[in-house]
Amino acid sequence: MSGKTISYDERFDRIDSTLDRLTTTLLDGFDNIDKELDKKANKEDVNRLFNLMDKIAKQQEIDDDERLVMGHQLDRLDRWVHEVADKIGYKLSI
Repeated sequence: MSGKTISYDERFDRIDSTLDRLTTTLLDGFDNIDKELDKKANKEDVNRLFNLMDKIAKQQEIDDDERLVMGHQLDRLDRWVHEVADKIGYKLSI
């Protein structure tokens, strides 16, 4: 220590200044947290996403059923074409 004594007012000013900086830093941090939380999805957003996913899943199910039916129709048509070709004596090739 240099032996210089700091007055009570100087010590108070230093503590006050330090507390001001600390408070400002904390408030800025809380503001940043609030901004980030505002970017997060709320319950309504999540419900909207679930509804959209349900709609997509239902459409996928319908599309799968339609493809299955079309596959059966194509198999039946292919069988008919081969039957007709056999009856008229035509050899089908790939």
